[in-house]
Amino acid sequence: MKKSYLALLVSVIFILATVGSSFAAMGEGTVSAKKGVDITLFGSNLLIPSYYENMTDFNDDGTDWGVLNEGGLTSGFFVRNELRLGFKGTGENWGFKVILENDVVMSKDNCDRNTYLGTGDTSSDYGSEFGVERSNFWYDFGPVKLSAGWDIKYCDIKTGGLVFGDDHPFISLSGGDKTLNWEATMLIINELDDGLFDRNNPGFSDEEDMNWYAYYVKSNYTFSAGDGNKFTVSPFIALSDLNQGASKTNNDVETWYFGLEGYGNFGIFQPSFEIVYADGKIERGAPSGKDLDISSWAGMLGLTVAISPAFNPYFCLTYQQGDDDPTDDDGEGFVGITNIARHARYGMYHSILGEHFTAIGSPLYAISTERWSKGHEYGGIGGGGTADNPGLIYANLGAKGKIDKFTYKTQIGYLWVDEDATTNGEDDLGWVVEGQVGYPISANFSVLATASYFEPEEAAEEHKGGNDDAAYLANVQLAWKW
Repeated sequence: MKKSYLALLVSVIFILATVGSSFAAMGEGTVSAKKGVDITLFGSNLLIPSYYENMTDFNDDGTDWGVLNEGGLTSGFFVRNELRLGFKGTGENWGFKVILENDVVMSKDNCDRNTYLGTGDTSSDYGSEFGVERSNFWYDFGPVKLSAGWDIKYCDIKTGGLVFGDDHPFISLSGGDKTLNWEATMLIINELDDGLFDRNNPGFSDEEDMNWYAYYVKSNYTFSAGDGNKFTVSPFIALSDLNQGASKTNNDVETWYFGLEGYGNFGIFQPSFEIVYADGKIERGAPSGKDLDISSWAGMLGLTVAISPAFNPYFCLTYQQGDDDPTDDDGEGFVGITNIARHARYGMYHSILGEHFTAIGSPLYAISTERWSKGHEYGGIGGGGTADNPGLIYANLGAKGKIDKFTYKTQIGYLWVDEDATTNGEDDLGWVVEGQVGYPISANFSVLATASYFEPEEAAEEHKGGNDDAAYLANVQLAWKW
């Protein structure tokens, strides 16, 4: 969804070059602009050599092609690079933030050109051009703050991340204080005009465009339990309004999510929980061509014990309901708007479960089986999560901490499907073992190494035609930040 904004970058640099303060002030991190606006420049560059194996097929002899990460589709050994250049400003009662980014799996074709010898993608989504990855413009009216742009928004990223968390165009109102606050947000998840398709194709019309909007209202109440203990309770309601149009298999899908999450600390104990119920309807859903009633729920329960800075053991149990009969009129497989479990409380960045782990039907960012099958889509990243998925039960035990300058996180987990209607009666998906260690070499440069290993069991093997080879990944992130 990125567009070329190289001209915008050049314009910003020109504007900053002509403001009242000189660029010598950049060494202090701030440039003071005219009319009382303070501008700060920042950025980062992540170089991530990586290796994927068997993440699509559990087969050492297979092609294993088509694993998606933020840089694109890839497999085997590759090097991903994420470069961000950002600037933010504040004035009286208002402010903004804009981050330009290119994020690619590096190759000659996308290093310093748009295309190579007239071949390749000509859509401008290539390394020599930047797109706006984040933007947020806000104005504080006092009791109500207005925000708009394209930035990370979320319903439940602080607990299980089962419903929504992602960067989409948004308009938001918020208010309150540290004890009681609220937010009401409209999101444009997707908007595909038929102009993107062949206008000579009579199968597409304005009435068949893909439109996907989501809305949520969320409040947070934080109460004190004395001695520095506090706990936050956060109810939320979200609506996903999806018209799949001619580009997909369904016509209209409307799904309500009613959720509650909580997190905090009581001494060394840091409990967290989430529970959410999905209710809705898929009208004229293919391949059956009939309406489906969505009725499903999901939840998580976690506990971290902060024994010391060096040792914080934790446990988490996640449940997502599965569909017990793909042939009936009920869609019971849970699918969020965008499952963001990788970045939630007990997820792990760069791990195998949080990548596009197609061998178990899990899309990028999620830990789920929502893409186990095709048809009856009603949510998930890219709109590909289906109502007849088998669900997921995931239990993981781990520890994290900091020893001197080293940080670490390690965990072991087991996964089951909730319903075995599509797995020939098999329930067990497999074991996962993950580890991560980081070290800041300086204030501006750090290293983070990650390794993940997944051993498939009967349900996963059945899903992939009997293949039973382990899947794994390894990567090293070299990060420059300024």
